[in-house]
Amino acid sequence: MESSSRQASQSVALVADVGGSQLQAALAWINGDARPHLQPLRIKATPNGRLQATLSEHLRDAGLDSVGACAVAAAGRVLRMPERTSVRMSSSALTIDLSDLEEATGASRVFLLNDLAAIAAALPLLRGDELAAIGVPRPLRAGVRLVIGIDRALGAAVLTADGSLLETEAGQLDLAAVSADERQWLNRLAPLGRLSIETLISASGLARLYEVLSGVPDVEVASIAERAEAGEAQARKTMIVFSTWLGRAVGNLVLAYGAWNGVYLIGSVLDQLGMALDEPAFRKGMEDKSPLAADINAVPVYRIRHPNPALLGLAHLALAN
Repeated sequence: MESSSRQASQSVALVADVGGSQLQAALAWINGDARPHLQPLRIKATPNGRLQATLSEHLRDAGLDSVGACAVAAAGRVLRMPERTSVRMSSSALTIDLSDLEEATGASRVFLLNDLAAIAAALPLLRGDELAAIGVPRPLRAGVRLVIGIDRALGAAVLTADGSLLETEAGQLDLAAVSADERQWLNRLAPLGRLSIETLISASGLARLYEVLSGVPDVEVASIAERAEAGEAQARKTMIVFSTWLGRAVGNLVLAYGAWNGVYLIGSVLDQLGMALDEPAFRKGMEDKSPLAADINAVPVYRIRHPNPALLGLAHLALAN
């Protein structure tokens, strides 16, 4: 009986999505189809120091001594070196080493990814009802696809045609100003230096745009969205500028990574904006890429509606044969 229980646990994976303030985890296994089944575990606060104790506690709570695989996604840059793979969380005092995952769970297969890469791993598994088209709906495609997350920062990851994952620091790229109006914006927002994409395309960036127009500082994303939908002129202008620049950034990343088969957007900023995102301005900024405007026009863009696609992607990786 003990041998049977141990064998069963080896077909289970522990997956965890580590954010700046909380850690969401689940047990995952294949349950009769290609899409992993996820059993959510209790949400915990993101620990300081190391991750082993939290992972071990999850296993104890589930009545397990070990699992066959463990995959963790973290909101930070994963450093991959010959002797060590690790990530230091920028928003908490936590460092995660790949070796920690094996030590805490006894897993023979361990993975450590950036959180956007984990979401990219889930793209082949997402159903139509877990996606919402931005602009004219276009058919889902396989091939090179791009995930962009917009929260306190902007992140991006790529799923290649062969299923490989590419982690990026695309949010640190320079923000491009094309029109005279946009050049004036840059001069007002960053008169003494460069402006990165995520400095503007983020929660704080949206608030900065609104402050420049209205003179009111520190307004929350949801409040700007409400004001825009109510017809306030400053909020509407803010949303047009934000949406256009988001489109420009997305179009640039499509060109850079050859992501002709789809862009998938996710993040708290988009959730709070809801219908206030100006979709025509977004597509116009995205498609302003002559002589490749027609090619960019054909690229589908979706919002991801799955409650935690990072866990789904981690499970997909951990349980792959």
